[in-house]
Amino acid sequence: MKRIALIAFILGILMATVAYVAELNEWTASPEFMTIGFAGYVLIISAAAYYMTAILYDWSRETEVWQG
Repeated sequence: MKRIALIAFILGILMATVAYVAELNEWTASPEFMTIGFAGYVLIISAAAYYMTAILYDWSRETEVWQG
């Protein structure tokens, strides 16, 4: 799952970058690229949320071992 989240994060960065370049260069298909950029932001946020949740889960397991 971590590999999928990493791929989603990288793909999201690429999609957001393409949307940013499209906005700077005022390409004619700008609304389509803005949609792609929004999807990229969603991928970035989702991957970051997964990693933060995984880190919290690992930290919570470590404290149980210490208390045991």
